[in-house]
Amino acid sequence: MDYQGQKLSETLFYIIIVLFGAVGWVYGYVLQDFAYVFYSWGAGVAISVALCVPDWPIFNRHPVKWLECVPDRDGVSEAEGEAKKTK
Repeated sequence: MDYQGQKLSETLFYIIIVLFGAVGWVYGYVLQDFAYVFYSWGAGVAISVALCVPDWPIFNRHPVKWLECVPDRDGVSEAEGEAKKTK
């Protein structure tokens, strides 16, 4: 997951939690039963975990470009140094 994907995942998580909590609160208020608030919130948590926790391809649209390896000061790479040590 790249950095923009993390931001998207977190934003999606907050939107789902707040939306389900608000709808559950209104529904529970209308029916005068506080349990519906928790049922709605629990459903929102389950949906947001299913959407935000796995590393879906939508969260990998902007891959991080890493820098090239910096050679050692000796000018010998690690692979060449290990090969010389084993000989």
